[in-house]
Amino acid sequence: MLRLLRTNRPLQRIGALGGILLAGLCGGTVIILDRLHDETVAEAKLALRSLNVSLAEQTTRAIEGIDLAITSVVDQLYADNLRALDALGRQTAGRATHEILKAKVSGLPQLEALSLIAADGALVSSTRQFPAPPLDLSQREYALALKDTDPGRPYISRPVKSLVTQEWSLYIARRVNDPSGGFAGLVVGSIRLSYFERFYQSLHVTPGSGFSLWWRDGMLLARYPAVPEKVGTIATSPGVIERLARSEDGTYETPRSIDGKDRILSFQAIRGYPLVVGVSRTRGEILARWHDQAVTIAAAGLVSAVALALMLAAMARQFLAYETANRALQERRQAVEARDEAESHVRQLQKMEALGQLTGGVAHDFNNLLQAVRSSLHLLDGAMAGEGPGGRAGEGARRALAVARQAVERGATLTQHLLAFSRRQRLAPEPVELGAQVAGMAALLERTLGDAIRIRIERAPGLPAALVDPHQFDLALLNLAINARDAMPDGGTLTIAVTGWSVGTEAAADTGDAGLARGDYIAVTVRDTGTGMPEAVAARAFEPFFTTKPVGQGSGLGLSMVHGLTAQSGGGVRLDSRPGRGTAVTMYLPRAPAQAQVEVRARTAAPPPPEDTAATTVSAGRTAGRSIRVLLVEDDALVRMVNAAVLAEAGMAVAEAATGEEALALLDGTSPAGAGIDILVTDFAMPGMTGAELARLAHARRPGLPVLIVTGYAEKAVLHELGTEPGIRILSKPIPAPALIGHITAAL
Repeated sequence: MLRLLRTNRPLQRIGALGGILLAGLCGGTVIILDRLHDETVAEAKLALRSLNVSLAEQTTRAIEGIDLAITSVVDQLYADNLRALDALGRQTAGRATHEILKAKVSGLPQLEALSLIAADGALVSSTRQFPAPPLDLSQREYALALKDTDPGRPYISRPVKSLVTQEWSLYIARRVNDPSGGFAGLVVGSIRLSYFERFYQSLHVTPGSGFSLWWRDGMLLARYPAVPEKVGTIATSPGVIERLARSEDGTYETPRSIDGKDRILSFQAIRGYPLVVGVSRTRGEILARWHDQAVTIAAAGLVSAVALALMLAAMARQFLAYETANRALQERRQAVEARDEAESHVRQLQKMEALGQLTGGVAHDFNNLLQAVRSSLHLLDGAMAGEGPGGRAGEGARRALAVARQAVERGATLTQHLLAFSRRQRLAPEPVELGAQVAGMAALLERTLGDAIRIRIERAPGLPAALVDPHQFDLALLNLAINARDAMPDGGTLTIAVTGWSVGTEAAADTGDAGLARGDYIAVTVRDTGTGMPEAVAARAFEPFFTTKPVGQGSGLGLSMVHGLTAQSGGGVRLDSRPGRGTAVTMYLPRAPAQAQVEVRARTAAPPPPEDTAATTVSAGRTAGRSIRVLLVEDDALVRMVNAAVLAEAGMAVAEAATGEEALALLDGTSPAGAGIDILVTDFAMPGMTGAELARLAHARRPGLPVLIVTGYAEKAVLHELGTEPGIRILSKPIPAPALIGHITAAL
């Protein structure tokens, strides 16, 4: 009996220890699952808030863009002294005003229509129809609200359902005052709310997401996925109106959303406007990954419980099973960490790609604006030159023109950096011996960095040539050197190392985030001994406009330009930085093909034409005793109007077209304006038919017709193929007026 008790005592201890361990295992599993659940929900809320802030900013910019267009029309009315009722109705009802309003609308996809309304409510001019129909709008909400008072800011009406289109719209209006401050009329812009649904639909979002736009009182204006039966009704989720009364933003969980689903919703009020943006996601989609983790962890807990029961039977197997479970848990943790790191890298790549697409679009529109400004400055310069030295313009106006031209050039450089980041830059890659290229930059770098910084160049012997645009490489190297100088205010050493690099071998395992494909590369490393960057700053270093420098001392495009150049060239870039230990940026550029020989860059481009004078302008506009007939195709009304004026001033006859279809109709001879066309000058990015398609169709109709494609947004493969076709030249926006005229005469 005593021996039995002695035998049972260890078993009891083991049983008690096993019970404690089993209870701890179950409790730990519950705690882990609960913590994972809370972290998953918290991450989802944070992501919804971040996305909501972005959408709120986008909505604000869309409305502010419309207000800017409306304000510019009001300012033009003031400038033309059209503030009296009779003047507003008599002088703004013509075709010119209609075209100006259409030009304002053309650059704003969110702006459906723009209208001028007299003080008596009569519709004076509208982009929807010319001439404007006789409508009395005096009883509209915005007319009644602004008739007796001028709030000094845009007025947004409540949503109204159109009797014609059966679609919901918002109206943004500004009051026009007469000289005495009385009511002279209104300038009104219309937003079709379906624009926001289309915008939300275009977003690449995770499953289960929903986007909505409300009036401040809870009326639903737009939503994706669409719920058309609830638009125009008080259709917010329960509790939103109460929360909006207490706060401008918030995030909360609602079991009964608009579509009846259990969602987590984040809302954000638009500052200055009675609108609210909402972003939501179903709880099921948010917790899908957590459910998978819960199943895995529960299964692991069950396996551990069985192992614990087996350990109670044999102490040796108990310790062995314990060690096995502990090892498996550690391996699983490492796998989870590796997966999280991979997901973070993918999200960063997606963010940079989205930023690149957005930046490329902005650069394209900015190039169009710069083209219009540059051509307008050319016309003004010509007009002032005609006045002679004693003209009324004076030296002050000429200096102002010179400053404006310098600003246009700086804007053109800025767009080139934007296009470089978005990989839409026109490159001229050729075999370049980077060691010699870096050595040739040494003198310029010494002058730029100053005497306090020592430059050291390290070149591996016998390196092959790299395939890169040499001019853009010089700019990238100069940008990196300037960044290094700013990081070493007290001086230091800048080291530029040129080495070979191969991906696909063990030596290439240290490429980090460069994301290189298998192959051979030339690596150019720029390393400084400066202050270095914290990890959070280094993670955002390649984002456009991100800078740690004081306001006015950096655009934040230097590293973005380097990132875009290397990616578009077929390589990559890597950044290594630690606070107090300096920064190293490595550009990986692809090795040139074996058959390519390093040679001096061929200068095949036509030399730039001289500054236009009266003699060159007259001679440039004539050929074979008659005026050159130019078919100008441009979808941007402002750019087309100014370029047509420049060519007409040069003595050329200009036929204008806003689309490729209109241009083909002119070439087919269906209109007298298309007779005797000598040359086609077209934009590349146009709705419907691109400039490339138009050039090929024009050559099919008129073989040998010279074509100039002027683009501010490079499609690398298409433009490279076009540049090899006979009779086609590729020009970049913004192009100076003399250069455009010179290219036309050279092509003929």
